[in-house]
Amino acid sequence: MPIQYFGKEEQIAIRLNIHALDARQEYLQTLPEGARFSGLTCADGHHNLIRMLIGLTDRIHPSDCLLVYNLDLLVLGLDVNERERFWREVLEGLPYPRTKLILSVPDTASQVFPLVLQQEYPSRIARGDWT
Repeated sequence: MPIQYFGKEEQIAIRLNIHALDARQEYLQTLPEGARFSGLTCADGHHNLIRMLIGLTDRIHPSDCLLVYNLDLLVLGLDVNERERFWREVLEGLPYPRTKLILSVPDTASQVFPLVLQQEYPSRIARGDWT
């Protein structure tokens, strides 16, 4: 997503007739009460994010599609190798989604979404103006 649209996800979702969801807030709700760590930096930490996304696809929402934003802030918490594993699992498809997800990340965030993955999965990546 172009950087000038960050902070405007709710308005963009309304224009697209879908629902917007803050990934940070959703992830915090998945942690046990009183948790002091995110669980993202541990070995296989990407599974925690995958479980959260699968949970989102499995629930009923106001629309059958969600614009998930601030995910980049969570992905940054993963080890570099874990980031690639996370994106590969996501781009290869989450099992039987009831709700479709649009995952927004800054178009300038190569450390969050590596160029090699962008080149490998071009049909799963949308770019450009959302207005």
